[in-house]
Amino acid sequence: MVAVSAPYVAGFLAFREVPFLVEAVQRLQQEEPKLKPQVLLVDGNGLLHPRGFGVACHLGVLTDLPCIGVAKNLLQVDGLVRNELHREQVRPGWEFISALQYPKRIGTATYNYFLTN
Repeated sequence: MVAVSAPYVAGFLAFREVPFLVEAVQRLQQEEPKLKPQVLLVDGNGLLHPRGFGVACHLGVLTDLPCIGVAKNLLQVDGLVRNELHREQVRPGWEFISALQYPKRIGTATYNYFLTN
C-alpha cells in the first residue's frame, strides 16, 4: 500500500503517481534483476493525453522501458473521432473510438456493453 499525499488533479496524474511506480520498477530490478519487464502496461493515458504526454510516457522516460497507457476513460484531445464509419467496423455490442493525430493513429479504444452491463 502506498500513501499518496498529493491531491488528484485531472490531467496531472503523472506528478502524483509516477514516483511510486518508478520506485516499484527500481525495487523489482534490484531484488529480481532477471525479471526485467519488456513492457509496462500503465493504468492511465500515454500519448492520448491533452498535452500528448500522460502518465505512461512519464514512466517510460524515467524507467527507460516501453510503456503502454491503458486508460479507463478517454480524455478530450484534438482529432478524437467517433462516428458511424468506425462503429460499422466492430461487432454489435462494442463501442469503437479511434483517436487520430495526423499523420498516424495514436490510439484506439473499445468498450464492450456485454461485459459491463
